Amino acid sequence: MIREADLALQSTDVYSVTNKNQTTPSNDIHDYLSLSKYYWPHPTKPKGLPYRCIDGHVNPEIETARDYRLLRTMIRDVHMMGMAYHFTGRKEYAEKCAMRLKEWFLDEATYMNPNINYGSLRKGEKLGARTGVLDMFTIFRVFDALHYLKQEPSWPQDLIPQLQEWFTRYVQWLETSPLALVERDGDNNHGTYFDVQIIGIYLFLGRVEDAQEVARAALHKRIDPQITAKGEQPEEMARKTSWYYSVFNLQALMTLARWGDDLEVDMWFYEGPQGQSIKKAVDFLLPYALRGGEGWPVENLKGYDMTDYLKCLQIAWHVYGDESMLRRLISWSRWFRRTWMRVGSRP
Repeated sequence: MIREADLALQSTDVYSVTNKNQTTPSNDIHDYLSLSKYYWPHPTKPKGLPYRCIDGHVNPEIETARDYRLLRTMIRDVHMMGMAYHFTGRKEYAEKCAMRLKEWFLDEATYMNPNINYGSLRKGEKLGARTGVLDMFTIFRVFDALHYLKQEPSWPQDLIPQLQEWFTRYVQWLETSPLALVERDGDNNHGTYFDVQIIGIYLFLGRVEDAQEVARAALHKRIDPQITAKGEQPEEMARKTSWYYSVFNLQALMTLARWGDDLEVDMWFYEGPQGQSIKKAVDFLLPYALRGGEGWPVENLKGYDMTDYLKCLQIAWHVYGDESMLRRLISWSRWFRRTWMRVGSRP
């Protein structure tokens, strides 16, 4: 962590939506822009427009719109430096975090407008797609870091109120924009991560009752329809990269459950009308994880990376105290150790 925080501290790059070499259809350089990663030029249309979806196949053209990478880098750097400040007390970390947050959200030359109207833009369209709302979901990591950073004596006292003003306008967009409202009603990981994002923002703004309302609704809006009695996640399993998305949505559900702990909403042990639950989703994936994906019942591209599922299993063991999960974790730990010794580096 300290190594990554030091790299973030040393970086002299500018993180800003104004860095892009292409503008949105609005021609406002301060509007955020990202491209839909599964959309490609249409082979039979003039200039390939509008683009068409080829699910599971990432168009490398997305890297030509840099806002997404810069946003995620800013969030990661602020989180890492915030945690490093907490453990070391070095004010240089806090000072760099303050600079990064001003640079992205507030400074006149580099600020981002408080909307994602052009996220996941599909070339040939005039507006972004509702899926672009997902781009901002990791922002809760910045709020986690601010809990520690604001304790630094030299921390700018007006910075958090200014950020709260920006996020007040952004959350108004989340609550009213047609793109955001369609994303909110998504019945897969997009809807789940919408809840993750907006709960984090509500808590940052002190809107605890609004956060509680979203968490309570998630029991019936996310767990009930997204998980079967067996623990399958049908919407995620319908994707071309079905293993990845099954784990990805499970991570979102677990993040919501973590918010629920603070909001007096028990999502960990909730069971739907057919017995749907987060634990069932964890248990369903476990045997396939142990066999490296062998026997997975649906199509899946790009393999069976176990890194994120292992994190989910560790959390599940701490929550549920299931000894079978502990045995699996120990078995996996031994496998990782043998693999590392055999190849000379971590898998």
